[in-house]
Amino acid sequence: MAIIIDTNCLSRVFNRKNKEFSEFKPVFDWIINGNGFIVYGGSKYEGELKKTQKYLGLFRILNDLGKVYKCPETRKIDELTNYYRMNYPIVDFDDPHLPAIVIVTKCRLICSTDIRSIPYVTNPKMYPKKFVVPKYYQSRKDEKLLIDSNIDKRLKCHRTKLNKREKEKINEFMSNKKI
Repeated sequence: MAIIIDTNCLSRVFNRKNKEFSEFKPVFDWIINGNGFIVYGGSKYEGELKKTQKYLGLFRILNDLGKVYKCPETRKIDELTNYYRMNYPIVDFDDPHLPAIVIVTKCRLICSTDIRSIPYVTNPKMYPKKFVVPKYYQSRKDEKLLIDSNIDKRLKCHRTKLNKREKEKINEFMSNKKI
């Protein structure tokens, strides 16, 4: 399954010392031990990711291992982000890049704790007709969403499970960067 991890959740998903890690460990396990992979794209998301150097390095390693899909259509995501920003100038909706990434990549799942933006990002009116509106993983109660059927078939080109050596490489990086 593909998942967009809002940058507000990177620490919750990848930092074992984070007090909420246990709530997001299923996402971590699904990416590292299962078929899950991260989807991202657009200038806003990339800008937010660059502010978190240790997670940027982790994304690079996960990308090398086929566990990250960086959407090459940055311009398209940016145009949609600007469209949402201009047409939905609502104070509580500060993540217009999320529905833009969803539309361009067809990703069906978002991991976020930003409850203010959920009503907007999950509103069917934000999407083209007959579009699959994304679901949100917010805590362990949403673990049932981490299933392969939530991967759009156009994104199944990515590698699935990691081998033992690759998992060790990730754990070593996380230990060295104190993630």
